[in-house]
Formats: sequence, structure tokens, C-alpha cells
Amino acid sequence: MYFSKRNEKTVYINHYSGLLEAEGEGILCREDAEVWPEPDDNWRNKYNTLSVKDGLTGLGEGYLEAFPKIVCLILGRTVESVATTPELDKRLRKNKVLIRGEYDTFAETFAREKGLKFLHCDIPLAEDDIGNHYEHDIITLRFHTKGNPDIHYNCFTPGSSVGSYGGGEYARELPKDFYAGCTVERFAGNFPERLHEQLTKNEMLRRFLEAANRRKAKGK
Repeated sequence: MYFSKRNEKTVYINHYSGLLEAEGEGILCREDAEVWPEPDDNWRNKYNTLSVKDGLTGLGEGYLEAFPKIVCLILGRTVESVATTPELDKRLRKNKVLIRGEYDTFAETFAREKGLKFLHCDIPLAEDDIGNHYEHDIITLRFHTKGNPDIHYNCFTPGSSVGSYGGGEYARELPKDFYAGCTVERFAGNFPERLHEQLTKNEMLRRFLEAANRRKAKGK
């Protein structure tokens, strides 16, 4: 975890998968890419995916240039602006940067204006505690540029010794048009009853299903 030197409320959560998540408020500027505790000089080159979380409202001039290896940019629905230059636009297209976010948000508009591919962001669905097996599952609806969407389960269970953890991951593939005619209530019916409330109150899921069905009706 890193903190912006300019604004300690701007936090970076780093993942070994190449994902870097930025959390905070307002617009990130070039100086926010300078962080503490001091990482190595090339720390920004280690990440190929930058996720700008809800709460942040924009990326200011020079900010994206600080992350030259990014091939996927995920924008939260509160993001309303991303400052670029002709040189940066050219680099984004050359690197075929994928823009992800929710339908009908700035993320989709930005992708279209810059000539970049857009893909709906993954949707955290629910967290399931299976008491009989001491198991905790994190369930996510995932979308892919190639292949069908799927339901991903990240499962955590007690390990064989104190302080260790077992578990694993698996995914259940969905039809490409699984959302067709599907309401959030109907979608929730595919899961155990104990998850019904979490799923029916999931506003990101509801927005996706409604938007996807509107687009299908319009032939998009």
C-alpha cells in the first residue's frame, strides 16, 4: 500500500497480479503519482492495470503519463474527466489500452472519443459464508474481451495448520446473452436463498441488467 506525497488521503493498493487501485477524492494530478513509503524507482512500471475507484472524480494533466505500462484503465462511475494530450492519445491507441467501467458513464464516452475498446467492468456480486464448511466465498460477475462472461468464486477455507489458509478459485461460464430479459430478482434466483438480499440490493448489478436489456432492445 502506498500513499500520495501530495495528499495522504490518496491511497494506492497494489496487487501482485499487476493491478494497482487508486482510492481517494477529487482529481488526481501528476504529483499524486509520487508516493510513500518510497518504492523502487520503477514501481509504476510494474502495473498494467489501473483501477480508479469511486470517490475520485478525474485524472488531471500528466497523471496517466506516469503509468506508461498500463494496458487496462478501469474508471469508477464518479470519474467525469481524464486529461490527455495528442501524444498520450496516440500512445493509448498504440498500446490498445482497454477502458473498463459501467455502461452509460464517462468511461464509455472516453473510450468512444479516444477510439479505444470498451468493456463493462466486473461486478462484485456477493460474499457467501458457508458455515458447515467454514468457507467464505467472494463471488464476482466477470466480463472478458474474448469468451463468455462467467461467475467467479474465490473461496477461502481454514488450512491444515494454524495460520494457514486453503481454498481456491473456480468459474462458471454463462451464455453471452445471459442478461436477456433478466431482472435482478430473476438473476438472484440462480443462487442460494441466503444470498438473495445481497444480490437484490446490488445496485451495480441492477444498473447493468437494465442497461444491457435496453441496449439489446435497441439492437446495440
